[in-house]
Amino acid sequence: MGKLTAKQVETAIAKEKEYKLSDGLGLYLRVRTTGAKSWLYCFRLPGNRRMIPFTIGSLEDVSLKDARDRLKELRKQVAQGLDPRNERAAVIAENVGAITMYTLFEAWISFERAGSNMRPLCAERHEERWRLHLAKPLGNILVRELTRAHLAAALEKMTRKGIREGTRKTLTTLNLMLDYGLTRHFVDQNFARVLKPKDFAATAGRPRDRVLSLIELRQLWIAVDYAMTARAQIAQTALLTPMTAIAIKLLILTGARRSEVAGMSWSELNLGVGTWLLPWNRTKNGRPHIIYLSNLSISLLKELQALTGQSFFVFDTGRASGIGHINPDSLNRALTRLKKRESGNLALSSIEPFTIHDLRRSAATAWGEHLKILPHIIEHMLNHQPANKLMATYQRAVYAEEQKAAWLAWGSMIEHQVAKVR
Repeated sequence: MGKLTAKQVETAIAKEKEYKLSDGLGLYLRVRTTGAKSWLYCFRLPGNRRMIPFTIGSLEDVSLKDARDRLKELRKQVAQGLDPRNERAAVIAENVGAITMYTLFEAWISFERAGSNMRPLCAERHEERWRLHLAKPLGNILVRELTRAHLAAALEKMTRKGIREGTRKTLTTLNLMLDYGLTRHFVDQNFARVLKPKDFAATAGRPRDRVLSLIELRQLWIAVDYAMTARAQIAQTALLTPMTAIAIKLLILTGARRSEVAGMSWSELNLGVGTWLLPWNRTKNGRPHIIYLSNLSISLLKELQALTGQSFFVFDTGRASGIGHINPDSLNRALTRLKKRESGNLALSSIEPFTIHDLRRSAATAWGEHLKILPHIIEHMLNHQPANKLMATYQRAVYAEEQKAAWLAWGSMIEHQVAKVR
């Protein structure tokens, strides 16, 4: 009998890194950082010391009992010197017309995760786009029956919802997965290559330059506080949970990306010394990054400890499956709700439009304009790659003390000019 119980399988949650739970005899439950679970058989062929991983299937398709039954067959094959991967390849080749887009996506993303060309964070973004925008309209379509109309309909649905930038990136996901299918003869042509972002009004816009002033940041801060506390005076849809409210405030205080804040884990934080260490697989450029936390940031995070201190994620959703933490897009939606409602005696709808990402630009601009932080220090605080490749190769200074002083000064300015009750 295996080591795992059905309860353990059901309640296994996402962690900072992908991990495996052993059921014995080479069978593992693999839990990805997104919360996706699948069965893995790790084996060695006779005369070969290299351990080979073989994916049996996702937990949605293969139960614990099914995985154990399948394990018996796989172990017999390996004992006879047969590689299970070859059998699967032969079955796929024989039944290629019968595989669905879901199967193709799983094969492609597993390939990318196993290689070294795609960073884990990038793979997670592709998985998120598939889950949110593509799985429902395309997942059950047979690849042999896929048409350009299928792809266009899925993308047009996104643009009708106003998801322009997401549509452009989702088209990239489709192109990459169908290119993978094309090289392996799963599909005869990549219909996504003839579709262009402009066909869906999703061409990349000019770089944004919106910067919120300290006065506008104060208006936002007041609106966030009001929406979180004045529950009786405003519509239910305008309310913010403490979790969402604190996430927006931390975006202002840290200048971090929304995905970095949304996926923050308690293990990344050291509130005693005031640091937030972002691991390499959670940053855009694949480099670890330290953000120094101001007293106000630490105070906000300590408020959340009573809610999620026993969880892995700081902004934990309470779900055992899925990504486990708040979705970065939910912060955009929360801001949209705020801008539609009166917040106390101030209306966010009366100021120039802005997005969640504009908060990062606003923080960076204020560091230079109000605190006189030098540009190269700001670039380090934003964890940007140096534009000069030679400098990136030879200049390794991180200016830790200068960065720390800047973040603490910014926290003090926010505390006294933005967050302070007057």
